[in-house]
Amino acid sequence: MTDEELLGLYFARSEEAIRATGMVYGSYCRAIALRILDSEEDAEECLADVWLRVWNAVLPERPEHFKGWLGVITRNQALTLLHSRERRPRQVEEAALELALSLSGGPEAELEARELGQAVSAFLADQPERSRGVFLRRYWYGDTVEEAARWAGWSLSRTKSALFRMRKKLKDYLNKEGFYHG
Repeated sequence: MTDEELLGLYFARSEEAIRATGMVYGSYCRAIALRILDSEEDAEECLADVWLRVWNAVLPERPEHFKGWLGVITRNQALTLLHSRERRPRQVEEAALELALSLSGGPEAELEARELGQAVSAFLADQPERSRGVFLRRYWYGDTVEEAARWAGWSLSRTKSALFRMRKKLKDYLNKEGFYHG
């Protein structure tokens, strides 16, 4: 089933929409939730909340990139669930800290998150596909460096170097675009 067909089900307010979304994107969303929550039980709870949030949010938003939109909702819901249980996502926390350290002094407080997100997306769009994938696996999906290396078929050393270079390029890019001053 295509994204347009799925969205059509939501706009028709068909309960089939949730089941169909689960069939098409359930394993994708489960992988994101499991990466963050590290528990099958918590991932199931998270997905139930995700489907409800999608049902309630899809109408006013009509997402252009449905899969990515689902990923964002799943990731945010998993992080919210962890926060409510006063747990911290080890892999995500480590990756965020690693990225934040390379951008220390970061974007000014008044910058809107959406503009920064668009700038990061534009930067990533110009990167080689494999490097972009490794970067996203590390900093979006929370993979360990070893898992990202395995995914790319690269050595650990090559992966660490690629991530280091991309963080530096991102910092330079954000500086050039006026998002980073440091």
